[in-house]
Amino acid sequence: MQEARNNDIVLKIENLWFKFQGSKEYVLKNINLTFRRGEFVLLIGPSGCGKTTLINTINGIIPHVIQGIKKGKVYIPHKQNEEANLAEVSELKLPEISKHVATVFQDPETQFFTLSVIDEIVFGPENLKLPPEEIERRLKFAIKATGIEDLLEKDLMSLSGGQKQRVAIASAMAMMPDILILDEPTTNLDPRGAAEVLKTIAELRKKTNALIILIEHRLEEVSKYADRVLVMNNGEIIADGPPREVYNNPDLLYEIGIRPPWAAETIVRLKRLGLIDESIPTPLSPDEAADILFRELETKANAKVLHEAEQIYSREEEEYANTHTREPVIEIKDLWHQYPDGTIALKGISLKIHKGEFVGIIGQNGAGKTTLLLHILGLLRPSHGVVKVFGRNVLEMSVGELSQKIGLIFQNPDLMLFQNTVWDEIAFGPRNIGLPRDEIVQRVKESLEMMRLVGFEKRHPRALSRGQRHRVAVASILSMRPQIIIADEPTTGQDFGASKKYLELLRKLNEAGTTIIVVSHDMDLIARFTKRVIVLKEGRVLIDGPTRYVFSREDVLAETDLAPPYVTRIGNRLRKFGMPTVLTVEELVYHLANLMEVPLKEEEIMEVVKSG
Repeated sequence: MQEARNNDIVLKIENLWFKFQGSKEYVLKNINLTFRRGEFVLLIGPSGCGKTTLINTINGIIPHVIQGIKKGKVYIPHKQNEEANLAEVSELKLPEISKHVATVFQDPETQFFTLSVIDEIVFGPENLKLPPEEIERRLKFAIKATGIEDLLEKDLMSLSGGQKQRVAIASAMAMMPDILILDEPTTNLDPRGAAEVLKTIAELRKKTNALIILIEHRLEEVSKYADRVLVMNNGEIIADGPPREVYNNPDLLYEIGIRPPWAAETIVRLKRLGLIDESIPTPLSPDEAADILFRELETKANAKVLHEAEQIYSREEEEYANTHTREPVIEIKDLWHQYPDGTIALKGISLKIHKGEFVGIIGQNGAGKTTLLLHILGLLRPSHGVVKVFGRNVLEMSVGELSQKIGLIFQNPDLMLFQNTVWDEIAFGPRNIGLPRDEIVQRVKESLEMMRLVGFEKRHPRALSRGQRHRVAVASILSMRPQIIIADEPTTGQDFGASKKYLELLRKLNEAGTTIIVVSHDMDLIARFTKRVIVLKEGRVLIDGPTRYVFSREDVLAETDLAPPYVTRIGNRLRKFGMPTVLTVEELVYHLANLMEVPLKEEEIMEVVKSG
């Protein structure tokens, strides 16, 4: 046991190493960190880098639940004889640790124990056998801290994803922890739910003195709240500092598959190209970046880019029109669907998706996206209307027939995995339709190669990381060589590098003739890869058109609480200077260079801009 030398220190990690039982490689390597009360720390790094393992050494899951070889020390708060000390996690039992460290995970439902909001919040304090008046005090504190007064009378299972996550945070806060850890709490949420949860977390730092450690991929939304960013890779901390300082070196992040916020990325790249002054602070929000650029352009802008903008829209509209002369592979006519509880999920949807299109479908939770997909797959019967695939009513096609034409990749890969090895998982589909052994082997090898799974053939799918399990699920679909691939939230739980590689794979399949439909809340990837975007709102098509056109309509998107990608928002703030709607940072840099009368060749931009 060690006394705290400084009363502000609430967590100390010294020379920490860890590897799982039976593993040869250490997952954590010589980590040394000190944290103070009231800090808001953002922990980022690629999937599989050790982030979750690190927080499990803090909350006691390691070594009390998960076994392995641990070296070094992790000190957390502990009271003895009414004096506050720091104690090593392995010396404390889990009930004692839970008084000081609370963890909120990706899926709130996995940590719920009751059916009502109030019962869930008081569950922890009741298990500590606290007096009724203390439980009441903590209940009021947690409710106020998370702003969920309007949810108290509701059933847990009737809540939205964002509301459930806020209740999970309230349950954690009812323990009045010294340390609150949140492991990707917005992963499964739409933009509205994610903003709701992140705002709640930000408010907590004002209302409590707890150390907040947040693992999150949505850097734009959280960086403005963080005091400190820790960057992790291969089990080591490779950067530690204020957000503006860390993001000022985007190459470090791109090298490990993490994309810095677009605002920081844009300004840093422009500095390197000599287009703006090096002394300008690195921005954290699109508005900050847009303000910087607006001031710069006011004295340097010309009208050249306006003509280029017209050319861009004209070219893309022509490409869009040409695509729609091809045969439709999916036809939906006046589709309605009402669930048994009376919910009308689809309200007269009519659209066609043509051969070789790359389509994004976006909308808030409850907009009807999943219901629409289930009709395309023939898993729901329309209340009215018809769905055809390659000219045939899906209700007249067997599951076997549809599976050879359409491949569906679920948001949760675990729903697709049921074999004992990666090889058998990928081979299952081709075997099930009776293909010859040589053909099965060829398809499995191709799928393993495409999804970077060579070497994992004998591994159990459930023993892999979430990102790896997702790749196995995709490989199992690719081995069927479907003509249409539908990806439902394909980037959930994956870092930017893995997500980008995955979408690049889908783009290659699209270029080879496969029709791709992606349902996602990730506006950046929708903008970069899709050619057409369909926006759903309350069971209807709100807007449908070329991607650039859809994202130019911020006013329409706002009707369903959606917004264009951050880089697009930066560009849209500069329309006064003739800036077109941009979809990538490369486009923004290119047009800014023209506006500033510093023409750049494509290779010059690509040399500096690594995101493409």
